[in-house]
Amino acid sequence: MQNINDYNNYLSKKTAELIRENFSTKEITNLLVVKTGQRWKRTLGHIKTLNHKDYGSLIEINPLLFDLDVPEYVLDYVIMHELTHYFQGFASNQERKHKHPHKGGVVEKELARLGWKEIQEKSDKWIKENWSKILVKNNLNPYKKKIRRKRIIRKSILSFIRLFS
Repeated sequence: MQNINDYNNYLSKKTAELIRENFSTKEITNLLVVKTGQRWKRTLGHIKTLNHKDYGSLIEINPLLFDLDVPEYVLDYVIMHELTHYFQGFASNQERKHKHPHKGGVVEKELARLGWKEIQEKSDKWIKENWSKILVKNNLNPYKKKIRRKRIIRKSILSFIRLFS
């Protein structure tokens, strides 16, 4: 794979395969787009709506998961995690099954029900032991926190106000 289109095509095929194998009794009821997202440090994937949930759902996958040192089962697990959100009604027009997307381990329980418990545990262990190495290899400092612009502005305003009070 060489470019973003190759990665996105691969993700589409991989997602279709995982849906056929694991969610064969469920239907895709709106547009479902799966593509690479940003090189996040702490997010491997996420799901969000495209404009409105009746229009479509977007699953974005961290492109660092295509690093050759990342086992394919980790990518599979991340896609399955996001598909579970989709079929549980989060960021999709599916019937909402739970009030909160992670409360009570609802995703983990569903993945275990689908036979993914061992892969989930194996992926979690690999991520815990190796993700920081992937970040360093790809020139991302795993320890440097991103400072949010709003926080900087708020601190600057408070400092300015203190000068005159």
